[in-house]
Amino acid sequence: MPPKAVCLMVKVYLDSNVFISAINQEIGFSFRGLFVEAENFFFRLAQRKDILVISKHCLNEINLVLSCSKEDVLDYFEKNMVITEFCDEPKTINFSKYSKTCAHFKDSLHVAIAIHFKCDCIVTFNIKDFLNARKVIDVFTPGDY
Repeated sequence: MPPKAVCLMVKVYLDSNVFISAINQEIGFSFRGLFVEAENFFFRLAQRKDILVISKHCLNEINLVLSCSKEDVLDYFEKNMVITEFCDEPKTINFSKYSKTCAHFKDSLHVAIAIHFKCDCIVTFNIKDFLNARKVIDVFTPGDY
């Protein structure tokens, strides 16, 4: 009998702009439907059974824009059969180590948290803000994931 195939789940860290675009049904440059790209990304995550990692930092950003609670966000993913892992920011992260990985400090926090929780990649619509982060973690748009 042949050995069973090993299927590894990928841990994907979510940048808040992907969820916000999906909920707001945003349209991007050249009238590209960012929300469609985000929804397709969430569908692929569910199909592959990859793990979507959502941090408290991400939820705070979502709440500022959409006034969604943690429960609202996690309920959205549960209804779409996306496996999620919620993570609080641990007090042991050395955020300054990653301060130069992104154009904005808040994005550097996403990088630090993603690495701390052993995520395989970050998914964001703001690739240009994460250019230096690619030295320490893979970064994809939802469409490229």
